Amino acid sequence: EWLVQYSKRKLESGHYDYFVFGHRHLPLEIRLNENSTYVNLGDWISHFTYAVFDGNQLTLEQYKP
Repeated sequence: EWLVQYSKRKLESGHYDYFVFGHRHLPLEIRLNENSTYVNLGDWISHFTYAVFDGNQLTLEQYKP
């Protein structure tokens, strides 16, 4: 996943808690290290996924009707 590799390179120059991406249509949550996480939001067509940020933590959720 090229966006995961991009995120890892960005961590070489500074700290980021989360890297949040969309448009890939595949929901992913990958720990990059103990303090940083890569999140791809997925989609509303087949996965029904979205992210929730409570001010401290970001979680990937799935809508279930």
